[in-house]
Amino acid sequence: MNVADGVAVDWYRTSFGADAADQEFEGGEESAQRALGMLELDGWERILDLACATGERTLELCREGFNVIGIDVCEELLEVAGSEAEHEDLLPWFYELDPREIEFEAEFDVVLSLGGGAFEHFGTDAENLRAFAAAARALRPGGRLLMQTPNVLHVQAHLPARTWFQTGETIELIEQRWNAPTHRLEGARRLLIECDTPQDHGSRSFQRRLYTVEELAGIFEQVGLELCGVFDEHGRPCTPSDLERELYVEARR
Repeated sequence: MNVADGVAVDWYRTSFGADAADQEFEGGEESAQRALGMLELDGWERILDLACATGERTLELCREGFNVIGIDVCEELLEVAGSEAEHEDLLPWFYELDPREIEFEAEFDVVLSLGGGAFEHFGTDAENLRAFAAAARALRPGGRLLMQTPNVLHVQAHLPARTWFQTGETIELIEQRWNAPTHRLEGARRLLIECDTPQDHGSRSFQRRLYTVEELAGIFEQVGLELCGVFDEHGRPCTPSDLERELYVEARR
């Protein structure tokens, strides 16, 4: 498998399908509980869950009693989310929306961008900034944004050219590279299903703009937020080094 030289501007609309690998990647219950632990919420907060995918995280927050809205660009994933909510008799709202286009104004106490993320996948830094700005507008005064992002320092030092994940009979093979001039992680994902007749679901290209904590602090300032916390992948406060694979970054309005 060769990494494509170019990635479609709207690649994110079709790259995350409603299959077993993507649902595992979404990491619902664990992701929600880790966020609750870092933010130390009281239970009454209204939460906007960006890039909610199949809604596992949104539904877990709803089970915890929060008033939650989940948004995603993929109708197929939201159909899975809605079906599960109906099955469990839960009442979150799900909307098919682009993170850059949300029009909420000071309506939420918390905005989450976890898992695959909602801010870093667009074609230019200016378009990514639109998503950051929309999320900031959605927060009430004193509201908080929590985003999960790959750690640039770890990517620069330790990025494997090829890796894979297996969930049952599903294998997801990922080939990737760090494009230093553009500060983007680029690659392709191939989904393989092991069965009597192995199935290859083809290759899906991706790209993601990775920001340092210093860059994020500057972006937050531009959109009316203030950086107030950095955590490692286990939710512990940290000073970033190349040892942390991922970071959680908190900002306050």
